Amino acid sequence: MHHPILTQFTQDEYLRREESRTEKSELHHGFAVAFAGGTILHDQLASRVRTILASLFPEPCLVFGSDVKVKVSADMFLYPDVGVICEPVDFASVYVELPRIVVEVLSPSTRGYDVIEKRAAYRSLPSLEAYLIVHYDIRRIEVDVRGFGGTWRTMLYHEHDDVLLGDRGTPVAEFYGPFVAP
Repeated sequence: MHHPILTQFTQDEYLRREESRTEKSELHHGFAVAFAGGTILHDQLASRVRTILASLFPEPCLVFGSDVKVKVSADMFLYPDVGVICEPVDFASVYVELPRIVVEVLSPSTRGYDVIEKRAAYRSLPSLEAYLIVHYDIRRIEVDVRGFGGTWRTMLYHEHDDVLLGDRGTPVAEFYGPFVAP
């Protein structure tokens, strides 16, 4: 008898598996994919983004970090670097389903995955209003914004621009602080 090389998981199997493991994995079309740790730069950029979003989206919204999964579908759970949810949450849950904003800080090893696959997955969420991609090697932020009729447009923000989120603009420089050479 032949056994598959890769095991496909149901939602419940994946969530049980995650509870008992020390390393994280994302569920991608039913397959568990290892979730690599990040660099100090990655962590600092995510922390700055989280602080900015917390000021732009105060309670009842909740800003969460990379320990919280986003359920995209029954066979896809992803860990964004930062997210915002403005719906009531079960604080005992290990995932959210209705994020308003999702942010990925790019890493060299995950650039393609974040820019192509995760972008498409997150944009499929009816609750999502914006997907931010924060570049680690240059001061550039891409913001996908859902417009009227569900159409998406991508805005590129550079060194001297203000990123428009919530009800105000935030300078790109504020997202990066002393990190990443201009």
